[in-house]
Amino acid sequence: MRQSYASRLAPALLLVAATTAHGAQPTTEALLQSYGYSASAIAGVRAGKIERRRPPAAHERDLTAGFVFFVPLSPSELVDEVRAGLLDEPDEAASTSRTIAEADTLDAFSGLTLEPDRTRRAARYTRARGGDDLNLSTSEIAAFNALGPAAAPEAVEMQVRQSLLSRYQAYRTGGLAGIEPYDRGQDKTRSVADDLRAALEAMTALRANAPAAHAAMLRYPDAQLPGTQQAFRWKQLSANGIPTIVLGHGLFIPDGDARIVLQRQYYASEGFNCEQAVAAFLPVEGGTVVVYINHTSTDQVGGFGGGTKRSIGSKLMASELEAIFTKAISAPVRNAQVRKRTDPP
Repeated sequence: MRQSYASRLAPALLLVAATTAHGAQPTTEALLQSYGYSASAIAGVRAGKIERRRPPAAHERDLTAGFVFFVPLSPSELVDEVRAGLLDEPDEAASTSRTIAEADTLDAFSGLTLEPDRTRRAARYTRARGGDDLNLSTSEIAAFNALGPAAAPEAVEMQVRQSLLSRYQAYRTGGLAGIEPYDRGQDKTRSVADDLRAALEAMTALRANAPAAHAAMLRYPDAQLPGTQQAFRWKQLSANGIPTIVLGHGLFIPDGDARIVLQRQYYASEGFNCEQAVAAFLPVEGGTVVVYINHTSTDQVGGFGGGTKRSIGSKLMASELEAIFTKAISAPVRNAQVRKRTDPP
């Protein structure tokens, strides 16, 4: 039987009520119970292990992965060490990556090309149709078709840059509501905004633990909290062997003693629809519990057999993400712990 929304949210609400009433940090056990971790997983976290858990899918296209661990530092001490790496560092897997400034122009995308196989990839854009593998809106398809099938790769690359700039500007000013849906043909579309919104709304425990930060992620660019920092970046990377152009947004949000980092890929040229990862640094007695949750939307796991494909894909993704995340955080954590032990009282 499917668990009701109220019953899923209840443990987290009880945790918040108990913490507020006693004015103390929750225990690791109480916090992780609200996220659905078992007693054996909680014992593993207490023993210093990283414990995985696949969060429920928010929709039929959703690949999910999650893990949790404990660090004997406060959220502020921990995040001071890792904030830059989680928010704005280039992806090691990206062949090209560049930060987009707040008031940027086409110059921000000057390094973007359609290599490798430039001529073939350019031709795909000029012949694009709704339902193709390329993720394009109806208006973007029309703009590329207008170039004509004989258009030079340089002209196609310029239109790609213009489309990316328009998507960045629309998202920057309108948030999720500004994201144009992908044209899937036959009057069908794929709404990235709906998938990203559903993934956040599925994080009921996080909404209970850090309600202001949750609202800030959901309602961006509105409802932003004091001390919030953000970064925008475009990347070219390989998604399952497919050259893919991605627009990304990193958001650091302080919410009381908690610290939340959002990594959102709100556009991908192909290979998948979008991705949203949240790293929550939550205060508990004696330190911080780090809860990492990733939702990736891809049409390749929908339809018949989707549940099995999601399960396999999520397990593979969890291993990869755990390795990337722990590599990014392990050295800074060790440095902070050393300084904490050697600092004079």
